[in-house]
Amino acid sequence: MTGYYSCPAQLARQMRQLLFPRRCPFCRRVLGTLPLCEVCTPRLEELRRGPVMRLDVSRHYLGALDGAAAPYRYEGVVRSAILRAKYEGESWTAVELGVEMTARLFGAEVEMHFAELVPGLIPGAAIGYDCIVPVPATSRRRGYNVPERMAQPLAHALGLPLLPKALCRVRAGRHQAGLSLDERLANAAGAFRAQGPELVEGKRVLLVDDVITTGATAAACAQALLDAGAHSVFAVAMAVTENEMDAPSRASGR
Repeated sequence: MTGYYSCPAQLARQMRQLLFPRRCPFCRRVLGTLPLCEVCTPRLEELRRGPVMRLDVSRHYLGALDGAAAPYRYEGVVRSAILRAKYEGESWTAVELGVEMTARLFGAEVEMHFAELVPGLIPGAAIGYDCIVPVPATSRRRGYNVPERMAQPLAHALGLPLLPKALCRVRAGRHQAGLSLDERLANAAGAFRAQGPELVEGKRVLLVDDVITTGATAAACAQALLDAGAHSVFAVAMAVTENEMDAPSRASGR
């Protein structure tokens, strides 16, 4: 069991929920011990990708990744929730998004523990992976890393070690929004480094991000992990943009 789901940590969150009842991560309505929001459940169904949730290489650049998957399109209530987790200090929203991602991608059964959604253990689901690595935060000002918080329920359900310090950013780079694929590839290239190669050497890594846009960031992270000796890298995210994408030019070196 990861530290986030240890008994003392869960008890502390339960005490907090007595004063601040749980809210829907998508619309912020008070839910308390209700597992689902009746308003957002149909909205989420409209945004679900399926039945195939793997990313199409004609729409995303995967580089050296073994593949990538995401259960939702980055639109509507999903987009709103991710933005609040990233820019409005809602770390609990990031965790609940991770629960939802774990349920949709890996089939975890979700249970209510007091007023907290917790994914059940998934026997055999970890076959093919040895550890989980979150994409590093773009800024330290937030106080927490959204992909790391999203990865906590996933690590709990799969029974895999979560390695938040395995990968770091060596430079911030420009914001990716609005950049072309070539610009994104150039911006992300060399931006990440494995801090402890011994943590990932020979390992099959499950990389976690909040959103995959073109795939440039996930591909750059994968390359850094592979350069450190990782056996393979597969990426998952809560959401993905599905715009048509031009192939990278030869100038990008990819």
